[in-house]
Amino acid sequence: MKELILAGGGHGHILVLKELMKRPLKGFHVTLITDYPKQYYSGMLSGYVEGVYTEEDISFNVPDLCDRASVRYMEETITAVDKEKRVIRTENGEYPYDFLSMNLSVRSKEFFPLGNMAGTYVKPIGRIVEFENFLEKEDTAGKKLFIVGGGPSGMELAFSFREAYPDLSITAATSREVCRRFNQKTRQKVRTLTEEKSIQLLENTTITALKNNEAISGETRFPFDYIILSTGFTGIDVDFRGFNISEDRFIWARDDLQVAENTLAMGDMINLKCYPTLDKAGVFAIREAPVLLNNLMALLKGGKKRDYKPQTRYLQILNCGSKKAILNWGNLSLYGHMSWRLKDYIDRKYMN
Repeated sequence: MKELILAGGGHGHILVLKELMKRPLKGFHVTLITDYPKQYYSGMLSGYVEGVYTEEDISFNVPDLCDRASVRYMEETITAVDKEKRVIRTENGEYPYDFLSMNLSVRSKEFFPLGNMAGTYVKPIGRIVEFENFLEKEDTAGKKLFIVGGGPSGMELAFSFREAYPDLSITAATSREVCRRFNQKTRQKVRTLTEEKSIQLLENTTITALKNNEAISGETRFPFDYIILSTGFTGIDVDFRGFNISEDRFIWARDDLQVAENTLAMGDMINLKCYPTLDKAGVFAIREAPVLLNNLMALLKGGKKRDYKPQTRYLQILNCGSKKAILNWGNLSLYGHMSWRLKDYIDRKYMN
Protein backbone atom coordinates (compact mmCIF):
# COMPACT_ATOMS: atom_id res chain seq x y z
CA MET A 1 0.00 0.00 0.00
CA LYS A 2 1.30 3.42 -0.92
CA GLU A 3 0.97 6.30 1.53
CA LEU A 4 -0.95 9.43 0.55
CA ILE A 5 -0.96 12.26 3.07
CA LEU A 6 -3.36 15.17 2.95
CA ALA A 7 -1.66 17.94 4.93
CA GLY A 8 -4.30 20.35 6.18
CA GLY A 9 -8.08 20.35 6.15
CA GLY A 10 -8.62 23.20 3.69
CA HIS A 11 -11.36 23.47 1.08
CA GLY A 12 -9.42 21.47 -1.52
CA HIS A 13 -9.07 18.53 0.84
CA ILE A 14 -12.74 18.75 1.80
CA LEU A 15 -13.45 18.18 -1.89
CA VAL A 16 -10.99 15.27 -1.96
CA LEU A 17 -12.71 13.66 1.05
CA LYS A 18 -16.11 14.00 -0.62
CA GLU A 19 -14.69 12.32 -3.73
CA LEU A 20 -13.23 9.47 -1.68
CA MET A 21 -16.64 8.85 -0.11
CA LYS A 22 -17.97 8.08 -3.58
CA ARG A 23 -14.88 6.47 -5.11
CA PRO A 24 -12.36 5.03 -2.63
CA LEU A 25 -8.70 4.92 -3.69
CA LYS A 26 -7.52 1.36 -4.23
CA GLY A 27 -3.94 0.60 -3.26
CA PHE A 28 -3.51 3.69 -1.10
CA HIS A 29 -3.52 4.30 2.62
CA VAL A 30 -4.76 7.87 3.09
CA THR A 31 -4.06 10.05 6.14
CA LEU A 32 -5.21 13.62 6.78
CA ILE A 33 -3.20 15.66 9.29
CA THR A 34 -4.51 18.94 10.67
CA ASP A 35 -4.61 20.86 13.93
CA TYR A 36 -8.08 22.25 13.17
CA PRO A 37 -10.95 19.74 13.50
CA LYS A 38 -13.33 22.33 12.04
CA GLN A 39 -12.71 23.92 8.65
CA TYR A 40 -14.39 27.32 8.65
CA TYR A 41 -15.61 29.03 5.51
CA SER A 42 -14.44 32.65 5.71
CA GLY A 43 -17.15 33.86 3.32
CA MET A 44 -19.81 33.20 5.97
CA LEU A 45 -17.83 34.37 8.99
CA SER A 46 -19.41 37.83 9.20
CA GLY A 47 -22.86 36.23 9.01
CA TYR A 48 -21.92 34.03 11.95
CA VAL A 49 -20.81 37.05 13.99
CA GLU A 50 -24.10 38.77 13.17
CA GLY A 51 -26.08 35.70 14.25
CA VAL A 52 -27.46 34.77 10.83
CA TYR A 53 -25.53 31.47 10.72
CA THR A 54 -24.60 28.91 13.36
CA GLU A 55 -21.09 27.54 13.78
CA GLU A 56 -22.28 24.34 12.10
CA ASP A 57 -23.53 26.35 9.12
CA ILE A 58 -20.09 27.84 8.44
CA SER A 59 -17.82 24.87 9.11
CA PHE A 60 -16.99 21.36 7.95
CA ASN A 61 -16.47 18.64 10.57
CA VAL A 62 -13.16 17.25 9.33
CA PRO A 63 -12.96 14.12 11.57
CA ASP A 64 -16.49 13.13 10.52
CA LEU A 65 -15.70 13.58 6.82
CA CYS A 66 -12.51 11.53 7.23
CA ASP A 67 -14.44 8.75 8.93
CA ARG A 68 -17.01 8.66 6.12
CA ALA A 69 -14.22 8.63 3.52
CA SER A 70 -12.26 5.86 5.31
CA VAL A 71 -9.34 8.25 5.78
CA ARG A 72 -7.20 8.18 8.91
CA TYR A 73 -7.57 11.46 10.80
CA MET A 74 -4.65 12.79 12.85
CA GLU A 75 -5.15 15.97 14.88
CA GLU A 76 -1.59 17.22 15.13
CA THR A 77 0.41 20.35 14.38
CA ILE A 78 2.71 19.98 11.38
CA THR A 79 6.17 21.41 12.07
CA ALA A 80 8.12 20.34 8.97
CA VAL A 81 7.74 18.84 5.52
CA ASP A 82 10.92 17.27 4.10
CA LYS A 83 10.84 17.04 0.32
CA GLU A 84 13.91 14.82 -0.08
CA LYS A 85 13.16 12.40 2.75
CA ARG A 86 9.43 12.37 1.93
CA VAL A 87 8.35 12.76 5.51
CA ILE A 88 6.05 15.05 7.48
CA ARG A 89 7.06 15.91 11.02
CA THR A 90 4.60 16.89 13.72
CA GLU A 91 4.98 17.74 17.38
CA ASN A 92 4.40 14.05 18.15
CA GLY A 93 6.15 12.10 15.43
CA GLU A 94 6.90 11.48 11.77
CA TYR A 95 4.70 10.41 8.85
CA PRO A 96 6.44 9.08 5.73
CA TYR A 97 4.61 9.47 2.43
CA ASP A 98 4.77 8.42 -1.20
CA PHE A 99 2.46 11.19 -2.36
CA LEU A 100 1.53 14.44 -0.66
CA SER A 101 -1.15 17.08 -1.08
CA MET A 102 -0.90 20.28 0.97
CA ASN A 103 -3.83 22.57 1.71
CA LEU A 104 -2.65 24.32 4.86
CA SER A 105 -3.75 27.63 6.30
CA VAL A 106 -1.88 30.91 6.36
CA ARG A 107 -1.50 33.20 9.34
CA SER A 108 -1.94 36.90 9.84
CA LYS A 109 1.05 39.20 9.64
CA GLU A 110 1.37 39.82 13.35
CA PHE A 111 2.97 43.25 13.39
CA PHE A 112 2.05 43.96 17.01
CA PRO A 113 2.12 41.68 20.06
CA LEU A 114 -1.26 41.71 21.79
CA GLY A 115 -0.04 40.72 25.24
CA ASN A 116 -2.96 40.95 27.67
CA MET A 117 -5.08 43.12 25.36
CA ALA A 118 -8.48 41.61 24.49
CA GLY A 119 -8.42 40.95 20.79
CA THR A 120 -7.22 38.81 17.92
CA TYR A 121 -5.76 38.66 14.45
CA VAL A 122 -8.17 37.35 11.82
CA LYS A 123 -6.15 34.30 10.76
CA PRO A 124 -6.64 31.47 11.40
CA ILE A 125 -10.40 32.07 11.03
CA GLY A 126 -11.16 30.09 14.18
CA ARG A 127 -9.72 32.97 16.18
CA ILE A 128 -12.63 35.22 15.19
CA VAL A 129 -15.09 32.49 16.21
CA GLU A 130 -13.37 32.28 19.61
CA PHE A 131 -13.33 36.09 19.93
CA GLU A 132 -17.05 36.32 19.15
CA ASN A 133 -17.78 33.65 21.77
CA PHE A 134 -15.71 35.68 24.26
CA LEU A 135 -17.41 38.98 23.39
CA GLU A 136 -20.83 37.37 23.76
CA LYS A 137 -20.15 36.96 27.49
CA GLU A 138 -18.92 40.56 27.91
CA ASP A 139 -20.88 43.63 28.97
CA THR A 140 -20.08 45.71 25.88
CA ALA A 141 -22.15 48.80 26.74
CA GLY A 142 -19.97 51.87 26.23
CA LYS A 143 -16.95 49.74 25.23
CA LYS A 144 -14.77 50.40 22.17
CA LEU A 145 -13.82 47.95 19.40
CA PHE A 146 -10.93 49.01 17.15
CA ILE A 147 -10.38 47.23 13.83
CA VAL A 148 -7.05 47.57 12.01
CA GLY A 149 -7.56 46.96 8.30
CA GLY A 150 -10.02 48.40 5.80
CA GLY A 151 -10.17 45.61 3.25
CA PRO A 152 -13.25 43.41 2.68
CA SER A 153 -12.51 41.23 5.72
CA GLY A 154 -12.08 44.16 8.10
CA MET A 155 -15.16 46.00 6.85
CA GLU A 156 -17.41 42.92 6.90
CA LEU A 157 -16.39 42.38 10.51
CA ALA A 158 -17.06 46.04 11.34
CA PHE A 159 -20.58 45.79 9.89
CA SER A 160 -21.33 42.43 11.50
CA PHE A 161 -20.11 43.41 14.97
CA ARG A 162 -22.22 46.56 14.66
CA GLU A 163 -25.32 44.41 14.05
CA ALA A 164 -24.47 42.02 16.88
CA TYR A 165 -23.46 44.70 19.41
CA PRO A 166 -25.39 47.95 18.80
CA ASP A 167 -24.08 49.45 22.06
CA LEU A 168 -20.43 48.94 21.05
CA SER A 169 -18.38 51.86 19.72
CA ILE A 170 -16.60 50.69 16.54
CA THR A 171 -13.67 52.28 14.70
CA ALA A 172 -11.97 50.87 11.58
CA ALA A 173 -8.59 52.22 10.47
CA THR A 174 -6.87 51.58 7.15
CA SER A 175 -3.53 52.85 5.88
CA ARG A 176 -5.00 53.40 2.40
CA GLU A 177 -8.46 53.81 0.88
CA VAL A 178 -11.18 51.57 2.23
CA CYS A 179 -11.75 48.41 0.10
CA ARG A 180 -9.24 49.80 -2.39
CA ARG A 181 -9.52 46.89 -4.84
CA PHE A 182 -13.26 47.48 -5.28
CA ASN A 183 -14.70 50.01 -7.72
CA GLN A 184 -15.29 53.64 -6.75
CA LYS A 185 -19.06 53.25 -6.36
CA THR A 186 -18.59 50.39 -3.91
CA ARG A 187 -15.97 52.27 -1.92
CA GLN A 188 -18.25 55.29 -1.64
CA LYS A 189 -21.16 53.11 -0.55
CA VAL A 190 -18.99 51.58 2.18
CA ARG A 191 -18.16 55.09 3.41
CA THR A 192 -21.84 56.04 3.42
CA LEU A 193 -22.81 52.89 5.33
CA THR A 194 -20.16 53.43 8.00
CA GLU A 195 -21.67 56.87 8.64
CA GLU A 196 -25.21 55.51 8.73
CA LYS A 197 -24.21 52.71 11.11
CA SER A 198 -22.13 54.98 13.38
CA ILE A 199 -18.85 53.27 12.54
CA GLN A 200 -15.88 55.62 12.60
CA LEU A 201 -13.82 55.04 9.44
CA LEU A 202 -10.23 56.30 9.43
CA GLU A 203 -8.73 56.18 5.93
CA ASN A 204 -5.04 56.85 5.22
CA THR A 205 -4.33 56.20 8.88
CA THR A 206 -1.37 53.93 9.56
CA ILE A 207 -1.30 52.26 12.96
CA THR A 208 2.33 52.03 14.03
CA ALA A 209 1.99 50.56 17.53
CA LEU A 210 -0.36 49.15 20.14
CA LYS A 211 0.32 50.06 23.74
CA ASN A 212 -1.77 49.89 26.91
CA ASN A 213 -5.03 49.45 25.00
CA GLU A 214 -4.29 52.30 22.62
CA ALA A 215 -3.72 52.17 18.85
CA ILE A 216 -1.05 54.70 17.94
CA SER A 217 -0.81 56.60 14.64
CA GLY A 218 1.84 59.31 14.74
CA GLU A 219 0.91 61.62 17.60
CA THR A 220 -2.68 60.38 17.73
CA ARG A 221 -3.84 57.67 20.12
CA PHE A 222 -7.07 55.72 19.84
CA PRO A 223 -8.15 54.02 23.09
CA PHE A 224 -9.95 50.68 22.82
CA ASP A 225 -11.29 47.84 24.91
CA TYR A 226 -11.16 45.22 22.15
CA ILE A 227 -9.12 44.99 18.97
CA ILE A 228 -9.23 42.97 15.72
CA LEU A 229 -6.34 43.07 13.26
CA SER A 230 -6.85 42.30 9.58
CA THR A 231 -3.35 43.11 8.41
CA GLY A 232 -2.54 40.75 5.56
CA PHE A 233 -1.20 37.22 5.51
CA THR A 234 2.07 35.36 5.60
CA GLY A 235 3.00 31.69 5.37
CA ILE A 236 2.63 29.45 8.39
CA ASP A 237 5.46 28.42 10.69
CA VAL A 238 6.35 25.15 8.96
CA ASP A 239 9.84 24.18 7.82
CA PHE A 240 9.23 23.38 4.14
CA ARG A 241 12.61 21.78 3.66
CA GLY A 242 13.73 21.47 0.02
CA PHE A 243 10.78 23.40 -1.44
CA ASN A 244 10.98 26.72 -3.28
CA ILE A 245 9.76 29.29 -0.73
CA SER A 246 9.08 33.02 -1.09
CA GLU A 247 10.23 35.67 1.39
CA ASP A 248 6.75 35.61 2.95
CA ARG A 249 6.98 31.82 3.39
CA PHE A 250 4.62 30.86 0.57
CA ILE A 251 5.48 27.84 -1.60
CA TRP A 252 6.01 28.51 -5.30
CA ALA A 253 3.77 26.28 -7.43
CA ARG A 254 3.32 25.58 -11.11
CA ASP A 255 0.03 26.27 -12.87
CA ASP A 256 -0.95 22.61 -12.32
CA LEU A 257 -0.42 23.16 -8.55
CA GLN A 258 2.58 20.83 -8.49
CA VAL A 259 5.37 21.82 -6.09
CA ALA A 260 7.43 18.62 -6.35
CA GLU A 261 7.40 15.43 -8.42
CA ASN A 262 5.04 13.72 -5.98
CA THR A 263 3.48 16.76 -4.29
CA LEU A 264 0.64 19.21 -4.97
CA ALA A 265 -0.39 22.28 -2.99
CA MET A 266 -3.15 24.87 -3.23
CA GLY A 267 -4.83 27.82 -1.57
CA ASP A 268 -3.37 30.81 0.21
CA MET A 269 -0.23 28.85 1.12
CA ILE A 270 1.08 28.98 -2.47
CA ASN A 271 2.31 31.56 -4.93
CA LEU A 272 1.73 30.69 -8.57
CA LYS A 273 4.88 31.18 -10.66
CA CYS A 274 2.91 32.52 -13.63
CA TYR A 275 0.71 34.76 -11.46
CA PRO A 276 3.07 36.02 -8.74
CA THR A 277 0.92 39.02 -7.75
CA LEU A 278 -2.37 37.13 -7.43
CA ASP A 279 -4.34 38.20 -4.35
CA LYS A 280 -4.82 35.83 -1.42
CA ALA A 281 -8.59 35.72 -1.89
CA GLY A 282 -11.03 32.91 -1.18
CA VAL A 283 -12.52 33.13 -4.66
CA PHE A 284 -9.24 31.85 -6.12
CA ALA A 285 -8.76 29.05 -3.58
CA ILE A 286 -12.28 27.76 -4.19
CA ARG A 287 -11.64 27.63 -7.95
CA GLU A 288 -8.34 25.85 -7.35
CA ALA A 289 -9.99 23.00 -5.43
CA PRO A 290 -11.39 21.08 -8.46
CA VAL A 291 -8.01 21.47 -10.20
CA LEU A 292 -6.27 20.00 -7.16
CA LEU A 293 -8.70 17.07 -7.09
CA ASN A 294 -8.28 16.37 -10.80
CA ASN A 295 -4.49 16.62 -10.71
CA LEU A 296 -4.15 14.58 -7.53
CA MET A 297 -6.13 11.74 -9.09
CA ALA A 298 -4.04 12.09 -12.27
CA LEU A 299 -0.86 11.88 -10.19
CA LEU A 300 -2.06 8.80 -8.30
CA LYS A 301 -3.85 6.89 -11.04
CA GLY A 302 -2.63 8.39 -14.29
CA GLY A 303 -4.55 10.80 -16.44
CA LYS A 304 -4.46 14.30 -17.84
CA LYS A 305 -3.61 17.20 -15.57
CA ARG A 306 -5.22 20.63 -15.78
CA ASP A 307 -3.72 24.06 -15.32
CA TYR A 308 -5.35 26.53 -12.99
CA LYS A 309 -6.11 29.85 -14.68
CA PRO A 310 -7.34 32.54 -12.29
CA GLN A 311 -10.19 34.67 -13.56
CA THR A 312 -9.24 38.26 -14.39
CA ARG A 313 -12.59 39.66 -13.21
CA TYR A 314 -14.52 38.06 -10.42
CA LEU A 315 -17.66 38.66 -8.44
CA GLN A 316 -17.24 40.00 -4.92
CA ILE A 317 -20.11 40.47 -2.50
CA LEU A 318 -19.50 42.43 0.69
CA ASN A 319 -21.81 41.55 3.59
CA CYS A 320 -22.96 44.83 5.18
CA GLY A 321 -25.27 43.47 7.89
CA SER A 322 -29.07 43.36 8.17
CA LYS A 323 -29.12 40.85 5.30
CA LYS A 324 -27.92 43.49 2.86
CA ALA A 325 -24.74 43.41 0.80
CA ILE A 326 -22.84 45.22 -1.94
CA LEU A 327 -22.29 43.28 -5.16
CA ASN A 328 -19.06 44.40 -6.86
CA TRP A 329 -18.35 43.28 -10.44
CA GLY A 330 -16.05 45.34 -12.63
CA ASN A 331 -17.62 48.81 -12.57
CA LEU A 332 -20.97 47.49 -11.36
CA SER A 333 -22.00 48.10 -7.74
CA LEU A 334 -25.39 46.97 -6.38
CA TYR A 335 -26.47 47.33 -2.75
CA GLY A 336 -29.45 45.73 -1.06
CA HIS A 337 -31.24 42.56 -0.02
CA MET A 338 -30.96 40.93 -3.45
CA SER A 339 -27.17 41.11 -3.36
CA TRP A 340 -27.19 39.47 0.08
CA ARG A 341 -29.60 36.75 -1.09
CA LEU A 342 -27.27 35.94 -3.96
CA LYS A 343 -24.32 35.72 -1.58
CA ASP A 344 -26.31 33.55 0.83
CA TYR A 345 -27.31 31.22 -2.02
CA ILE A 346 -23.72 30.91 -3.29
CA ASP A 347 -22.33 30.33 0.21
CA ARG A 348 -24.93 27.74 1.25
CA LYS A 349 -24.57 25.92 -2.06
CA TYR A 350 -20.82 25.74 -1.53
CA MET A 351 -21.19 24.37 2.00
CA ASN A 352 -23.69 21.73 0.91
